[in-house]
Amino acid sequence: MKKPLEFLKKPPLWFLLLITVIGIGATVGGTLFMTQENLSAYVMVGYAFLGVMCVSVGYCVYGFIKRFPDWNERVLKWSENKPFWNRLFREYGFRAILFSIGSFAINLAFAVYNGSVAIAIRSIWFGALAAYYVLLIVLRGIILVYHVFRRKAVKAGQTEEMTERKDTRIYSVCGVVLLLLPIALSFAILQMVRTNDSFVHTGITIYAYAIYAFYKIIVSIYNFVKTRRSREMTVRAAKNINLADAFVSILALQTAMFREFDTAGDFVNIARMNALTGAIVCALTAALGIFMIVIAAQKTRR
Repeated sequence: MKKPLEFLKKPPLWFLLLITVIGIGATVGGTLFMTQENLSAYVMVGYAFLGVMCVSVGYCVYGFIKRFPDWNERVLKWSENKPFWNRLFREYGFRAILFSIGSFAINLAFAVYNGSVAIAIRSIWFGALAAYYVLLIVLRGIILVYHVFRRKAVKAGQTEEMTERKDTRIYSVCGVVLLLLPIALSFAILQMVRTNDSFVHTGITIYAYAIYAFYKIIVSIYNFVKTRRSREMTVRAAKNINLADAFVSILALQTAMFREFDTAGDFVNIARMNALTGAIVCALTAALGIFMIVIAAQKTRR
């Protein structure tokens, strides 16, 4: 019994590749059984396939980490003579701000799309979503623009104390703007309840979005906890914005799942559930904004 356990604790590369293939096959099989109408009678088989997928993915992550324990040191050594990559891998703050640029671009695309649709069909739902993404653009834009001027000021000789004061002020401003997010969300939630508007992910895309939404909320909570004592206030602000955005992803997943899998047409209960989850998301977002304002005030007094 000891040999099989030792084998599983440190698996060879060929075995990890085999498990990867099994995981891909289970994903395809589970998706087919969960989405095809002619296979709907065998939905439990689909759940079994998805269970195999989760186990295989988890084991592959574990196995590759055990197989290549020194990958982190290799990457850092490779980047030593490459200033950009060296800074990206070694500086958490730089990495956080850089990734915020990607999030800013995605929010901009969603704002333009939802705003265009709202104007074209005169939809309150798409207008509320456009307003929500515009506020995210403002939040992330404040941090990105500030960092451009911050870098110039530091090069010009700005003291560390003054930089920290300005960072705290930006953190507080982001908290104030974050309080406006629930207002935009409330209009979207009202449309969900009154007219059954919702986020739409059909077929296989809803499973992909579910994985993305859970990944997003887990990573956002982890980063929120990780940076809560960091002295880099703008990095903390960026991570708090990501957490607020992740709250909405869970709401979007719930509404999309109700729309995709509701066969009874129970609109009343669905509306109640969406209203309840929406209220919780709005409350958490507002609480996060208030938390940021309070922390900034305490830090300024100190």
